[in-house]
Amino acid sequence: MTDQHARLSSEKVYLSDVEIHRQSPLASAEDLRARVLFHVLLSDTLLVGDSQSLNTPLFRALVSSREAGGRSVRSDLAPLLSSGRIRVACRDGQTLRAVRDAQELRQVEHVPSASYADLMDRMTRAHAVTYSFDTVAAAFTSGVIRLLEEQTRNAAGETRKTVEAALEFVRGQEPLYFKALRDWEESFRNASSGSTEVVLALAAVDRAAGESYRQALPQVLGAGTAAPRSLEPPAAATTRTVLERTTLPVGILDGFLLGRLPVEAFLEAVEQPSRSVLVHQLGSLRRGGQPDLPQLVEAVTEFSTWMQETFVRVFRDTDERARAVLDGNRNLMRFGISQDSLTGALGAGLDVPAADGDEDHLDLRVVDRSVPVADGAAGIGELDARQMRQRVITGAYVG
Repeated sequence: MTDQHARLSSEKVYLSDVEIHRQSPLASAEDLRARVLFHVLLSDTLLVGDSQSLNTPLFRALVSSREAGGRSVRSDLAPLLSSGRIRVACRDGQTLRAVRDAQELRQVEHVPSASYADLMDRMTRAHAVTYSFDTVAAAFTSGVIRLLEEQTRNAAGETRKTVEAALEFVRGQEPLYFKALRDWEESFRNASSGSTEVVLALAAVDRAAGESYRQALPQVLGAGTAAPRSLEPPAAATTRTVLERTTLPVGILDGFLLGRLPVEAFLEAVEQPSRSVLVHQLGSLRRGGQPDLPQLVEAVTEFSTWMQETFVRVFRDTDERARAVLDGNRNLMRFGISQDSLTGALGAGLDVPAADGDEDHLDLRVVDRSVPVADGAAGIGELDARQMRQRVITGAYVG
């Protein structure tokens, strides 16, 4: 396997699992670490937002032992940040310290210490990806409006009145901050009848805001999205299997093992030629292209075997719990290519079909899925409607 594709331009993938404005499916910092390493392993450039990198306590614990607060956590993501394997998307013309200070003034939740923001600036400034705050804010607002308008189409009674009140508030904000919308929701709830209908409508408003927030930054940056586990994979009825391999080593999908893998071994993994080819071929597929299927199968076979051997080598004499997982795991990984019967688009998947429900295996789905253009998106700064139609990839499900 040669590294012939390593010279090609990198593809950015936005880590939605670090999204602070969603109900987190993450149980621990180790769980988040496994998810972060998983996506770094299978993408050229993993992006996290500036607010995400600052205001997510579990993420901070993985960067700084001081932020871990005495918990037994591998606080070792610094090499991935300083090398640009993980890049922070920061609003144009601002440092993370400036973002942090502004958030403290607005009383945003989970604002970190100034020293942590300074540390992140030192580590990430050389590889930062900048974005226009006004453009992302406009995309966020447009997305919220679109999703709320969809909710009003078949709504009636207090549900419709609640959503329409939210729309009126959103349209009057310039810019719209997520916290401001949350504060409005709380105020509206306190002043309302408190009926179940109102409570459910406000929950739907909050979900719409969270979904738009999750989409706005990757839309503007032209990035794919590593979506949270709560998103459902495409319906089996609409796809057909193009090829399938069912006897691959499973380690690459083992969240427990990834969560404990030393960063030194991980850095060795991302330099493997087979991994570079795998990432390139998956990237081609994500962009709606036609991957080289034989080369893709060869790459995933070679890299999954290399990873399994690495887990054995690293944990054999150093980690009794990890060794027990390796010794007791008899599952095999499945790799498949599917095709949407309606659009002809290809998708790829990595999963463990025979996994026990108690086992911590990840499940990757890679698809090319357009994000709907928000009404009025054209003409937002340098962003036009064509640029707004960005792909969404899904991944990191629990199998």
